[in-house]
Amino acid sequence: MLANLPASVCCVLLMGIGAVVSAAINWAIYSWSVFSRRPISPWMRLLEEEQATLGDRTWLDRIPVYGWLRLRRHHDKAWTWIRPMLIDVVWIVGLPWFWHWQLGGGLLGFHAGNLPAFAQWNSYAEIWFWSHTLLIALLFIATFIDFDERLIPDQITVPGTIAGLCIAAAWPASRLPEMAAGPGGKLVEWISFRSPHPFPAAHWCFSWLGLALAIGVFTIWILSLFPRISPFHLGFGKGIKFTLASVLRPKRKTKCVLRTVERAPFGLSKILVVILAVGLPLLVLSWMMLPAANWISLMGAVIGMAVAGGLIWGIRLVGGAVLGMQVMGFGDVTLMAMIGTFIGWQASVSGFIYGIIAAMICAMGLYVFFRDSYLAFGPYLAFGAVLSVFRWHQVWVNGRHSFFAFGPWLLLVLLVSLVLMAVLLPVVRRLKVSLLGADQ
Repeated sequence: MLANLPASVCCVLLMGIGAVVSAAINWAIYSWSVFSRRPISPWMRLLEEEQATLGDRTWLDRIPVYGWLRLRRHHDKAWTWIRPMLIDVVWIVGLPWFWHWQLGGGLLGFHAGNLPAFAQWNSYAEIWFWSHTLLIALLFIATFIDFDERLIPDQITVPGTIAGLCIAAAWPASRLPEMAAGPGGKLVEWISFRSPHPFPAAHWCFSWLGLALAIGVFTIWILSLFPRISPFHLGFGKGIKFTLASVLRPKRKTKCVLRTVERAPFGLSKILVVILAVGLPLLVLSWMMLPAANWISLMGAVIGMAVAGGLIWGIRLVGGAVLGMQVMGFGDVTLMAMIGTFIGWQASVSGFIYGIIAAMICAMGLYVFFRDSYLAFGPYLAFGAVLSVFRWHQVWVNGRHSFFAFGPWLLLVLLVSLVLMAVLLPVVRRLKVSLLGADQ
């Protein structure tokens, strides 16, 4: 355990881990790009033409921070080396600080040296630390790819969502904490999907209804990821027919000499089928065999995934139907679903609000200075999620007896908000056209 190591040893170890994580982040940012491959990371394998231009990379180029200063020779005046170097610095310096913040009770609003003695506190802090470190690393990758290419690859969100579900099932203490009154004074508890309401011993989540919900959410998530074409404007029947055909990609009935390769399901489709075939039996086994605390934790991740992803999906559908244009990419939906598995629906909703505020501020600045109204929303969702974790104590204290106390009724509030959004969006669009003189 990190808490058992001397402070100096722990700091050096975490700086080294931060260097490794930042190298992996920089590699993923440039390797998982879809539209333009850029051989920026020194850990990337160069193509033949790239080797002829850039030359071989040395081990000195792979040293954190210093290596990026050496790689300036490949980037001329493009300054593309600055961002990955700053990512190195942030992770090398930030990871030890993040551990110190977690161990010092940052999630509960304590200051360093002011933390009461709680049983098993060190193990709780370590679980939160590694879980949130993984989430933040994934959000770093998604953020900068979305900035560069305005999309979020499934290589980030699909494994990330599965990891979030597995962490929730294995370690109930990975859920965000709260202070609770116990027989011997205050103690630390982790919240459930019912929080702030108490969790009864006999609850529907332990019955077949809970299993059905988990299976339903997981199945919908997998099916939504399949590459497909859904032309429902041709009618519901034809839309279903074309959707199934685009997923299954059956062999053509007619052959042509120009068609040298037979159609087959996409590689992603095959992977998703395997995940579904493995995931559904594991959910059933989890329902049958996991202790109550672990199943409640897993249900919290599933419901967080459904609420967070469903919120963005609803905005995407309503905005697209009303405005006749795509207001959010589906990558934003999968990103928010992944966030929900790690931090639950409560922190995800507050993170969404933080992200909206940050996006509005940046959007106004972009339009005023650059006359650009397009905004990649994924980075602001990621920023809001991270801010929600760092401000978790304030979020929970201020919302547990008001906003979060709505519980399931909050879904009705969100549905009403989507209806109001459908009504107000055309009004906002007309005002924008009349005031700015352009339909952007």
